[in-house]
Order: sequence, then C-alpha cells, then structure tokens
Amino acid sequence: MALHSLIWTKPPTPYFRPPPIHLCMVMVAEQPRVVAWEFDASGARPASTKHNVLAAISDGQSVAKVTIYEEFSSKFQEGRSYVLKGHSLRGQSPPYIINISRETMFFRSAPIQMSEALTKQAEDLIRPISLLTPLSSCSEARGLVTVEGEVIELSSLKKITKGKDIFPMRNIKLQQGDTQLSLCLWREVAVKQLQIGARMKVSHLKASTTDYGLQLQSTNFSTIEEVNSDDVVGALGVMDAEGEPGSLNLLLDDGRTVIITEALWTPIEPLLINPPLKVRIQLTGNHVTKVTVE
Repeated sequence: MALHSLIWTKPPTPYFRPPPIHLCMVMVAEQPRVVAWEFDASGARPASTKHNVLAAISDGQSVAKVTIYEEFSSKFQEGRSYVLKGHSLRGQSPPYIINISRETMFFRSAPIQMSEALTKQAEDLIRPISLLTPLSSCSEARGLVTVEGEVIELSSLKKITKGKDIFPMRNIKLQQGDTQLSLCLWREVAVKQLQIGARMKVSHLKASTTDYGLQLQSTNFSTIEEVNSDDVVGALGVMDAEGEPGSLNLLLDDGRTVIITEALWTPIEPLLINPPLKVRIQLTGNHVTKVTVE
C-alpha cells in the first residue's frame, strides 16, 4: 500500500492493521516535549520531559511526518530505508497519523530514491518556514509567521486542563508601530520570563480568528527570544527596580520603562539637568546593555 493511500483512506474496520510498508526515514529532528508540569505561586516549570523525534517519511511518491516517542527512536537511522511492520493508524478522519509502538518493527531494506522536490517537502515538514512578518500584515499572511514587537500587555500564567493533559498558557499583546496584536502562548513558550516593555521575537505562529478578532497562536515549533535594539530616546528619570538589587527602572519619553544597572546610570545622572536627556541606548529585551549621551 502506498503511503498516500494509507493515510488518506478510511480503514475498513476499527481493528484494521496496515500491511508492511517500504519507507525512507528522510529526515529526523529531536522534538523535546514536556509531559508533566509543576505549578506553584511563582509560575510553572517542567517536571518531566520526553525527547521525542519528529520524522519525515516517504515511499518515494509522497511525504508525511510522524512523531516517534523517545523509547522507540533507536530503532532507525536518518536517511535509511526500512520495511515497517506492526504500525497502526491514529485519528478520526484523514489524513491519519502513523503510530509507532513497541510492536512496530523496522526491517532494513533497499534504499528508496528521493527526488529533490520530495526532499524539500520533507525538510519543510521538519523545519517549517516561518517568515518574519510585520504585525500589520499578519491578517493577510499564509502559513506560519514570525513577528517582533514590544510587550504592552502580559496576562498571568494560566493552568489549562485538556483531558489528562495539564499545561501552561499565557496571553500577551505586542505592539509594532501603530499596530497591536494578541498572542496566545502555549506550553514551553508560555513560561518564558517576560516584562512589559521588552522587545521580543516569536516564531512559527499561526493566525486564528476569535470573538475578539485576529490572534496569533504558538505551535510546537515556536520559539521566543529577546530582540537587540539600538534607539535614540529621551531619559526622564529612574527609580529602584523592585526585586533586582543594583538595577533601576529608567523612564523614557516615549512612555517605556526599561531596566538599567546603577553602574551604567551613575555617570549619566549628573547630566540629567533639564529632562528629557537625549541618549542612545542598546537593549536586549527590556535591559539596557549600553548607554551614551547624544
């Protein structure tokens, strides 16, 4: 049976066992997944992580992806071809997902020739493209998007229960220019330490329409990181940063508050005679790494 027919044809019975199939493990990538979380007043942290493998498979005619649990990942090698026996199908409707279990056997077999087009399809399944997209254009974008912006709203971390699965979720709002957009962050990306005013880049988001309008949601491929920036701004004053000894909150004339160390601010403070003081600041996220007077 061809791979395309296997995953797109409804099984004749609920107990259907697919026949052996000749497949190439075209490309594989580790996909760590937190399977248990610990929650307390300070937030959430991983309690147990599985190092599963995401594999792109092909019969030389079509490509599909399959998640293989950590305990079965030693049964095969990337680039080798096998005849699979003992696999099953998961899902309620096509396309079905090939399920690899303890009963699944990988018999080394003749190599399957892969065309450049199929290899590219396999790579896109394992490492999907996520184009850097302005917030103002996300409503028109197709596929996954990567966005940058300043965090202007930040919800508390929520504990979500779905069946037996319990995981964290957080909503944030980013601003870029005059555009504001809500993001819903799930699982690992939800526990990233964020602050109002921080500039962040979030990758591999998918757009969805909610009762409140357009929203971007994280996926299994999403990453989140602080963005480096270089700005000329007006400094208005500072105050102690609560919970961060040796750090200050620096108020800027554009309404932002950023974190600066006392060591960086001390030589600047005597020059703050008639605020705002024009300064050039380099930021990583919401933290000033360098400041000079313009």
